[in-house]
Amino acid sequence: MTDGATPLVRRALSGSGIELVASCEIAAYNERAPAGYRSAALMPSARGLVVAGSAGPTLWRRFCARMEAAPSLWKDPHPYDAYVADLLARADRALTVSGVVFRRFDAALDAPLRMPFLALAQLVGLGSPGPFGLLIHEEHGPWWALRGAWLVDAEVEGATVPTPPCRGCSAPCVGRWASAGGIVHASAEVRARCIVGQAARYDADQIAYHYEREATVGRLCPPSPSK
Repeated sequence: MTDGATPLVRRALSGSGIELVASCEIAAYNERAPAGYRSAALMPSARGLVVAGSAGPTLWRRFCARMEAAPSLWKDPHPYDAYVADLLARADRALTVSGVVFRRFDAALDAPLRMPFLALAQLVGLGSPGPFGLLIHEEHGPWWALRGAWLVDAEVEGATVPTPPCRGCSAPCVGRWASAGGIVHASAEVRARCIVGQAARYDADQIAYHYEREATVGRLCPPSPSK
């Protein structure tokens, strides 16, 4: 391997819909991580952290195409997470082929170890804190999500330094900054009022899946044939 782990992950995920990839060196990660999450506890040989996320509707549309082709996959308790995990495995394979030892963490509902993904994303420069508990991406606004992270025993690119998109904004999303609150306020309506990233807004059925999953699965999953 000659060009580091970050571009390996970026190339492996190109075209998947999970194409926001950034990283930081392990010293920066350990400086912010709680004791139980530092590399000494999770992967002593780690030299860097790589974080990946999706933005806009691309990932969702490809997920829907897969489910249409194989509707039996709706039986999985978390089909979207399962689909994402299959995509993240592309990066696993690329790292393995290049001889990079790694440990992957998924931002999934049933992940065995729940990493503080919002903190990781801010650490590598993928977003800046907004007034309703989500990180706001300077291009995609609130219409993006974290999908996975890797501790790697290889060189990585340094963290990016984004321009905070909320700087100077009157926060119409929450009715001015005095009304700012935590992530419990990050409703679909609030996200839709963010003036950043409107071109990346999720599809209506994608928004419904995340906020009203049971009803949405009922609409998207075809009924079983009558016996």
